[in-house]
Amino acid sequence: MRKMFRMKYESCSGQCYAYSDVMRIQNLGLDEQGAVAFLKRLVAMHGPSCGNPHLAFRLDVDEELNVFVASFERYGSLDLFGGKTALEAMDKLIDAALAYYKSDEFKAQPDKGLGPVMCHHGDEHKLIDFAISFSGLPPVKQDQLRAQFVGAS
Repeated sequence: MRKMFRMKYESCSGQCYAYSDVMRIQNLGLDEQGAVAFLKRLVAMHGPSCGNPHLAFRLDVDEELNVFVASFERYGSLDLFGGKTALEAMDKLIDAALAYYKSDEFKAQPDKGLGPVMCHHGDEHKLIDFAISFSGLPPVKQDQLRAQFVGAS
């Protein structure tokens, strides 16, 4: 297994991402409009998890079996999601996280963290810029994606 993505608030660094743990958009096989939609969902997943040490998201790949495994850790529980592509596994993960945020279980948690602006990338625009900057896309494609995202806001 090889790690592809990690997102968890780390109070010691004040970040939810580290450079090596960022979702590389180029690995998802999306066009610009698909990347804009994905980034919006990633930001929506990040918001309630920012500043919350009880929530964590991961994506790994088993290159021998050609399977992607996403995981959602929350308050001691762990959900796993498999997919034949990174995008399929991430979509399942993001759907589960967004549904969880609406659940009575999440609403009843006494410690929901510190809020969506706690980490270095907590501001939505900073997070998007960070994700695009480390997307693995060439600079011209990054600029095109930023322009598409701004136009879609």
